[in-house]
Amino acid sequence: MTRKQALDRAVQALAATGQNEEAIRVLHILSDELPLNRWTEAAIRDSVEQFILDNGRAPTRTDFKKKSLPPHSVIKRRFGQTLQEWLDENYPTERPSEDERHAEATEAFVREYLRIQPVSAEDYNARRAHPSMGWSAIARYNHTRRWRILLEKLNLPVYSSRSVPDAKPQLKVNIILDTDFGDS
Repeated sequence: MTRKQALDRAVQALAATGQNEEAIRVLHILSDELPLNRWTEAAIRDSVEQFILDNGRAPTRTDFKKKSLPPHSVIKRRFGQTLQEWLDENYPTERPSEDERHAEATEAFVREYLRIQPVSAEDYNARRAHPSMGWSAIARYNHTRRWRILLEKLNLPVYSSRSVPDAKPQLKVNIILDTDFGDS
């Protein structure tokens, strides 16, 4: 028995009960698509919907390299647009703006900076937790290329490599009073 024949029998059995109208409708669609040697619009949409159910999110372009989703070229031929255009139109996802991404990265930098208390840019990059960004990317987001200016812009404390805090310089003045003006 072929898959198509099995589906036709299942449809007949369900139809005899007078229930499961939606299941019967879907089984008819599947039966019409058999044998599965091409991606119909319904099959494409069904595969995406199943991906969403399985993963709790809409698929990305990278996800379309998986077996359960059609290849990029199928989307291009079937809908006349790139995969990303098709996804944006049919399964839009909310993406943060560039400013929001920069603000989020800067906040993460500040948290990491305060956690590790680096004494230099190199120290920060060496000790930061990955995948946090390096200091130079955060500096560009904040319109500078210099470590000290970045720290000033973000109002961050500057840490010293010395174990003792910098002491305030003190001025010592010795006053010598010579009251002997010579008695003449």
